[in-house]
Amino acid sequence: MTDRYSPRILLLGAALLLAACGQQASDRADDAKPQPAQAAVAATEEPVADTGLAAYAGKYPFDKVNGVAWNDHPAVKSGIAATVTDAKIRTTIETTAGPAAPIEEWQGRMMAWACEAHNCGAHQWAVLIDPAGGATDVCYYDESVDTGRAHWFLAAGKEEWRDGNCQLGQDES
Repeated sequence: MTDRYSPRILLLGAALLLAACGQQASDRADDAKPQPAQAAVAATEEPVADTGLAAYAGKYPFDKVNGVAWNDHPAVKSGIAATVTDAKIRTTIETTAGPAAPIEEWQGRMMAWACEAHNCGAHQWAVLIDPAGGATDVCYYDESVDTGRAHWFLAAGKEEWRDGNCQLGQDES
């Protein structure tokens, strides 16, 4: 019985061996080609996802886009939480209702500006977020703390005081 099936087993074994060799060569060729996802990660070292914040341009922070107001958007909430180290300031920015300007693109970032009702000149803030990756800078101005400078919380983890308030002009950064 063994002799009757031997040629078939040999042919089957040879076919499997050839198929395996061909698959290994194909795998090596595929490994050598950069895959699109790998190429994007290699180029940026970190994948970047669109936050969807560009859709808020021209709207007020209390206006909803797809049912979500600016301050309730996950990228805004997480950006403020990660950047603003002072809990009282963070709560003020997230919850104080008052006058606001339309959200605009400013120096490549989406910027929302707001202030305390009936105290705008003395108490205001601005949130600037990179719409591509979510890096967030926050300006907080409280005249009772410093009349000439605003407290800046930067995405890089730094804090600094800059001259002026949070009403950013075209020539400021």
